[in-house]
Amino acid sequence: MTAPPSILLIDDNEQLLASLSAKLRERLGNEPVEIALWTPATVDEDPEASFKNRIDEKTVLVVTDYDLTSKGLRGLFGVSIVAWSQMAAVPVGDFSRGHRDSLPKEPNLFALKVPNNDEDGATFIAAIYAGFRDLASGLDAQPDLLKDKRSLAGVLAALMGRPHLESQFALYMSRLGAANAGLIERLRTMNADGGDDLQPMQKLMTYILGHVLANSILKFPGPILSDNALAAYCATSNNESDALAELFHDARYGGPFSQVGRFYWREDVDGIIDAMSADVAVDGGAGFADFNRAVVQARLARVLAVHECGRCGGEKGGFWCPFTKRPVCERADCSVPSSSWIPQGAQLTRVERDFYEELAPLMGL
Repeated sequence: MTAPPSILLIDDNEQLLASLSAKLRERLGNEPVEIALWTPATVDEDPEASFKNRIDEKTVLVVTDYDLTSKGLRGLFGVSIVAWSQMAAVPVGDFSRGHRDSLPKEPNLFALKVPNNDEDGATFIAAIYAGFRDLASGLDAQPDLLKDKRSLAGVLAALMGRPHLESQFALYMSRLGAANAGLIERLRTMNADGGDDLQPMQKLMTYILGHVLANSILKFPGPILSDNALAAYCATSNNESDALAELFHDARYGGPFSQVGRFYWREDVDGIIDAMSADVAVDGGAGFADFNRAVVQARLARVLAVHECGRCGGEKGGFWCPFTKRPVCERADCSVPSSSWIPQGAQLTRVERDFYEELAPLMGL
């Protein structure tokens, strides 16, 4: 009998680890996956060796706390677990219960940020597991995607049933080499060598595409919009998310990692707005966010809530700042369009100016 896939949870607090494990088991339900636990202690004289002994080809996800030293194992922190997992091409998340950075960190493409409470953390871990599982299943069902030596963006677009979006997805992958050059070189070597055994390539492709999708495409609005990004796109508050979800139900994204939250295909949102706009009179000089807001208000027959912005009174928008988590617009005093932290394909992502001016010099934004 084939061993089931496994998720490794790491924490130096046994009680908290057991609680997270129990919540995760609830979220996974009857899913055939093993939950392995590790509480690092002084008995683990060689932490890296102990870690490697706990993962194998069936390990599909590692989740670790930041500080792992309370049992006497000095110097072991989550950053080491993250690095070892990345070298093994195993997805890894950090829930960092006891550690908070004073400044936000540059997004790490190949590391997942897990909510630090058990309820939300377990839900997130289960959703991430399901996302990587779905990608692997998709590649398994369509082996020609690997045999045809398509681009990474081409494979992802085909898996998601939107081959025409390949060029947009490709923009999100322009910095993959900088994020992990070794992984990309391994993939190139596998492509060049060919061979009948597609399993190693499938695993590596799942790892890379899963992180691009979960940590880049779904986080930085472009072809896919989150709940918050959809509200910003319609120049309104995220308090209107439920109303927008009903209105744009047919635009819902249902692909890998869709369990992380509600997401929408932007092109389908545009199609719905276009269909609803036939009898709506909008100033010809209005921007797209003003137009979207007017159309949605006409359809709902009420005024949409305003978001929290003292610059425009909360009635402008169109874009989402993932750092301040607020809608922003194109006004020069509101946001800036480019940042080294924003993927090229994220056309609906901008950085709020106050955040940018305060932190850009310190953080290389």
